[in-house]
Parts: sequence; C-alpha cells; structure tokens
Amino acid sequence: MHIIIGGCGRLGSEIAETMSAKPDADLVVVDLDGDTFNRLGTSFNGETIQGDITDRDVLEQAGVDRADGLLAVTRSDNANLMAVQTATHLYGVPRTVARLFNPDRESTYRKLGVRHVSGTGILAKLFLNEFRDSDFPHHITFDLGDVEMVDLRLGAEADGLTVAAFEEQARVRVAAVSRDDEVVLATPELELAPGDQVTAAMHRSRRRHVTHLLERT
Repeated sequence: MHIIIGGCGRLGSEIAETMSAKPDADLVVVDLDGDTFNRLGTSFNGETIQGDITDRDVLEQAGVDRADGLLAVTRSDNANLMAVQTATHLYGVPRTVARLFNPDRESTYRKLGVRHVSGTGILAKLFLNEFRDSDFPHHITFDLGDVEMVDLRLGAEADGLTVAAFEEQARVRVAAVSRDDEVVLATPELELAPGDQVTAAMHRSRRRHVTHLLERT
C-alpha cells in the first residue's frame, strides 16, 4: 500500500509514524522544510522528499502514479486542496484526504467532492459535547436535530430482551453491544443481559422511555 503524506508537522509526522507500523505500508513524506523530517522517530521506515506537495514533479518523484492514497496535511488549505485535486484527477489516486483549517470552506470542499477533515470543526464538537449535561457516560450530539449517541448500561429489567424488543421499549436504535470485553454489532434477535453496554442512537425526548431498563447506580 503506497501512501503519500504531504506535510510533516505534528499531525503529518504522527500519521506517518502510526502508518509506518503497518507491515504493508510503503510511505513517502513530502515537506518544503527538510528540518521537519526530524520529527519522525526511529521507527519510521519510509522515504522523505523535500519539496512542494503541489508540484507535479515532486508528486511523481513520490510515486503518485502508483499511489493507493494521498493525505495532504500541510498548514495551507490551498496547498492541501490543490494536492488532492491533482492526485485525484490527473493521476487517478483512489483515496485522497485534505486537511482543512478554515471551516467556511467546508461547503465548497463538499461540492468539489473532496474528502477532508476539519480540525476546527472536530474540536468545536468535542468541546460542546463535553460541555453539555448528559445522563449517560458516552454522549455525542449532532449539529442538526435532537438525536444523540449514548452508551446505556442495562439492568435487570432488560434481561432476556432481544435487541428488537429493547429498541421498541426504549425507543432507540441499537448499533453495538459490549459484553465480557467483546463488542458485537447488534442484530434484531440478539438477546441482552444485565450489565451489557448498549451503544445506541436516541432522540432526546425518549430518555424517559429507557431509564427503567438501565442499571441502577
């Protein structure tokens, strides 16, 4: 798996070191500043190229014509966008992702069909999720609507219920069940037991429908 990483800052170097641990990973890290390669630890076993990730000659030197993926994580939104557009449309790289700093550009990236990760948007959501009051230990809200993802620790009242029956009583949609250090995808016929942890999507107004099925603390 040949992967090109554009940018060797804190994020790029961490991605490179993490991916380098995979036995099938063939990595090339590109950065304008050669000194940034000092961030890469001794475990990194890929290649480094000093150059501009938007430069086609540099991309070709990095093996873009045989690349399985490209991650553009420089500190420039314009450079990241140009790099993934070039890799995708000129060289047919099947998977590309651009780092995005300015969340105002997110709608533009979506219209262009550019896979992207907005650090600002992710951090804002994480802070807001931590700030909100919640009745449950795991709590993720969404920007639109009143749906949230929650973890529910089941009590005696849920013993023997199937996932389908639990969903009907609790008015939730179950995604996964954790039991005895094992996590499984939920199926309608799966029987639940006290102590199971259920990860589910739930409308906020449905909280009262689920409390009697939970473990009492």
